Amino acid sequence: MGALNYNMKKLNHPDPNQRAVLLDSNFASLNPIYIKAEVEAVRLLRPGLNKYVYHTSLNFSNDELLYLTNEKLKTIASDYLQGLGFINNQYLVFRHYDADHPHIHLLVNRIGFDGTVVSDSNNYKRSEAILRKLEYQYNLVAVAQSKYRAVEQGNKVTIERNNFKSQKAPNKNEIEMAIRTGKPSDKMVLQNKLSKLLKIPNLTIGQFISQCEKQGINLLFNQASTGRVSGITYFHDGFKIKGQSLGDRYKWAELIKHIAYEQTKDGAAVSGENSRTKTKYGDLSATATEYRAKTRPDHRNRTDYLHTANTNQSQLDIGDTAGTGKIKASDGAIQTGSNETSAINDNYAIHPSDLMYSDNSVFNIEITDDIDDEAINGRNRHRQKKARSNTR
Repeated sequence: MGALNYNMKKLNHPDPNQRAVLLDSNFASLNPIYIKAEVEAVRLLRPGLNKYVYHTSLNFSNDELLYLTNEKLKTIASDYLQGLGFINNQYLVFRHYDADHPHIHLLVNRIGFDGTVVSDSNNYKRSEAILRKLEYQYNLVAVAQSKYRAVEQGNKVTIERNNFKSQKAPNKNEIEMAIRTGKPSDKMVLQNKLSKLLKIPNLTIGQFISQCEKQGINLLFNQASTGRVSGITYFHDGFKIKGQSLGDRYKWAELIKHIAYEQTKDGAAVSGENSRTKTKYGDLSATATEYRAKTRPDHRNRTDYLHTANTNQSQLDIGDTAGTGKIKASDGAIQTGSNETSAINDNYAIHPSDLMYSDNSVFNIEITDDIDDEAINGRNRHRQKKARSNTR
């Protein structure tokens, strides 16, 4: 009833332009009293099931605002529910207008009219696979960094796991943070900046260092006394992360496949960047808390997210970004000891409005004020050392 009341309030929003619309339902009445009575009648078929409600939202790119009519969204919602196994269940589908991007909320009774229960096991994984197929089927803007992809085979569309690991996908914590704050994580911002730089043709290591510094990115190369480089760490706005933790394409072994580098010729540029990074960031062996407090004092009390790299160095902070979540303007180029900077075309400069995935989906999205009750309940159960109470 809490989830129902949340959506019903949206139907009566004081601002007509933000008032939700009921797209579809199989209840006899919209009166909450009668809805509750109908739900309780079905619940009698499985009285021992506590978590019987499935409430989720499907969010679409703002670029599809004109394309996604109410009828189209209703069809997509129906396909999504059927894909999860909700074919004989009570449901309501609402379209909300309180955000800049199109989105719908689906409220479903997991208990079917025949008493069977739709499993919620692995619902994140199953849901994502269905969404990849719907993106392909309805020509929707695809979510970046998906673990699944739609593949056309004859007249059928199948879902396969995407093994392309060149860029690490956002983890669950990063996604939840982005939903809560409407801003991308530090890792997302850094990946976006670097991916644009790596599109520059015929890039040399000197140009790469210079362009990184223009974007506020400092580099620390794992350089031996012989001059040999075996790894790279990135620093940006008080955030540090190993190349491997960003994705394979950002590892040193992969970078030098696309960037011109000669150990003898470019050793000075690499060691010069190391010196500047160490001067700017100081003690690189500090713990995540110490590092964050020193480099980002405005985040000293935040403990939202820690990213632990697969290294023997400290934990790495992946807290939220400062300001609006957009890329900050650069203070200008920092001298790298190389004269190659002028060879870079200004068309490759990254501007604040360019904070996008490679598929043009924008980072700084608007999110409704939904609350992940199940996540909160899960944390509370964990703190109280209680077992999950529902029966699947």
